[in-house]
Amino acid sequence: MTEHAGSPSSRSLSTVLVTGASGLVGRSVVRRIHEEYPFAKIHILGRNASGVRELGSIPVCGFHWDPDVGQLDPKAVVGVDGLVHLAGETVAQRWSPSVKSRIRSSRIDSLGLIEVACREHAIAPRVVSASAIGWYPSGDSAQDESMPAATDFLAEVVQDWEASAATLGSLGGGHVSLRIGLVLSAEGGVLRKLAPLYRLGLGSPLAPGTQWQSWIHIDDLTDMIVQGLSGNVWEGCVNAVSPHPVTQREFSRTLARVLRRPHVFPAVPRFAIRLMYGEAANALLASHRITPAKALESGFAFHHPDLEAAMRHLLT
Repeated sequence: MTEHAGSPSSRSLSTVLVTGASGLVGRSVVRRIHEEYPFAKIHILGRNASGVRELGSIPVCGFHWDPDVGQLDPKAVVGVDGLVHLAGETVAQRWSPSVKSRIRSSRIDSLGLIEVACREHAIAPRVVSASAIGWYPSGDSAQDESMPAATDFLAEVVQDWEASAATLGSLGGGHVSLRIGLVLSAEGGVLRKLAPLYRLGLGSPLAPGTQWQSWIHIDDLTDMIVQGLSGNVWEGCVNAVSPHPVTQREFSRTLARVLRRPHVFPAVPRFAIRLMYGEAANALLASHRITPAKALESGFAFHHPDLEAAMRHLLT
């Protein structure tokens, strides 16, 4: 069992509902909840989850939902005293009007469905919702949870996302919205995509390379999510990032060094990213130097705070 300040074991949970359970972070969270709360039931929601009884060898109860059409099996919330909301359309794609709508509805409307079901069944779960560092304006100065939001599309989505989590938490269980940076994992995500190129010696940063990259090891993120369920330490927004952000160039060089490959190619030009991703390139190329002030002040212990050590743990 992982122990941090305000250990999640200090609050008993009988049934935890997880959205996005089949995703990279969701699978890790389901495993950790099972470890921390071995007697708790785990409910999962998914478009094809009806009747699912196991996820990665962990016993679960699967229920159907389809936020796009407002469908949710109300039995999913019965007895639930903890909710982990991780569902969300990927941001790393070209943003058409329909994609923007899915990015928004998959995060916000889905929480609304759960809220309605909880109200109907007089359920008041402790809410831990994913959020994003897209809340913050792009810039090179360090930013903590006290900083105001940006004004672009992604920041507006994040604001409404966090407001929806707060509304659900106001039923009585409270809430934490974790503003998550780039998640590092050996099982998927950015490292799984980049590692093959870097192993061929083809790695390079995104231009200009001086933009800041805030990141987090998946084990630390999972610890933060499960600790958030305790309700004893955090409330509201919490930055889920390592205390040591790096520049994009340093991130790229570190990955090449860990894989023991050369790092000689010039940076990928910004116009190429913009041609591929359109408006979404603004989010992918943003500079975010984010500080996990609340986590550090609460005594949370990051097991993988340094980039090179984190990458070596995952890739070697």
